[in-house]
Amino acid sequence: MPSHPSLDASPQRRRVARLTGPAAVVVTLGGILAATALSPTFSWTTGALSDLGVTPASAWLFNGSLIVGGIVGTPYAWALYSAAADPLSRLRAAAYLLALVAMTGVGLAPAGRPLHLPFAATFFVVAALTAIVDGVARFRLASGKLSVLAGVLAPAAWPVWTLLLDGRGIAVPEFVGAVLFGVWVVALSPERPMRPS
Repeated sequence: MPSHPSLDASPQRRRVARLTGPAAVVVTLGGILAATALSPTFSWTTGALSDLGVTPASAWLFNGSLIVGGIVGTPYAWALYSAAADPLSRLRAAAYLLALVAMTGVGLAPAGRPLHLPFAATFFVVAALTAIVDGVARFRLASGKLSVLAGVLAPAAWPVWTLLLDGRGIAVPEFVGAVLFGVWVVALSPERPMRPS
């Protein structure tokens, strides 16, 4: 009978894999913020983050950070899967990996290309779903409840921004979703680096 995946994961490999998720968050969010500073035309209130991917001054940094972040963060999916003890936990790992693939796709297919919108929509939906699935799986814990909250707040930012705050662009709710996904990876996930092995 094959052993459980978590029994095959050496502590050293797990520790390294745990670090790749937060590293990807730093690379991606840091790159996005730096790209906003480089772009001479970007506006938080009237634009979209994807505008940064087609503006010559910022495209290399924005698209590059999404691609590199997606690659760097991939081992974190293994850390999540190797610790999975039930179907919801395995779904959490698969959802996280799909979110990273979609994020990488946004960098590879900038705004205006046919696959851009499907990749972007998939990222925002699946990133929120990752946190919700995790929270449901661990709802007895405080971190599980906060994960559900993070997953719900990410899509809720869109109607709040659009309807209540009269937002014309979508950069703010996009960034809120990205930040909440990053918060889940760094502070709420069961494989966050500071969690005891």
